[in-house]
Amino acid sequence: MPKRILFLLVFIVAAIVFTDLGKHYTYSLLTNIVSNQAVPSIDPEDLNASEEPYILLDVRTPEEYQVSHLKGAKAINYNTFQVDDLADIPKDARVIVYCSVGVRSSKAGLQLLEAGYKDVHNLRGGLFSWVNMGYPVFDANGQTNRIHAYSRFWSYWLTEGEKVYGS
Repeated sequence: MPKRILFLLVFIVAAIVFTDLGKHYTYSLLTNIVSNQAVPSIDPEDLNASEEPYILLDVRTPEEYQVSHLKGAKAINYNTFQVDDLADIPKDARVIVYCSVGVRSSKAGLQLLEAGYKDVHNLRGGLFSWVNMGYPVFDANGQTNRIHAYSRFWSYWLTEGEKVYGS
């Protein structure tokens, strides 16, 4: 009996993780666990539909940004990021931060909140969720299908677009 239960559990977990719906659900749980919950999040659907003005900050590396980014995003290299670099952004501006999956951007968002920014949100699930939901990304030449996949582990969760591991 225990072997059958173990087999059933393994089968259920595999079904959840390896189906598209299960993959989406698992990714959502995973990104919620690894992101800093002190920073409010915004869903890709809500950001896409937003008519409120906002400042969009891409906190990935310059290499990642060059492959593709959200339209209008300002590149902020997470590895060298200093809040003082954003002195031109008013503290009461609506700021949306994002990275590949939401971990680096939640850390940058927390720094912004601690520095006195009032309206900071992290894009839930990052660029990967944005792309997986069918929203466009851009490079220097316009709209593109290429997505910097960040790492082999995290790229598993990127289900749309052409995965790129370098520029």
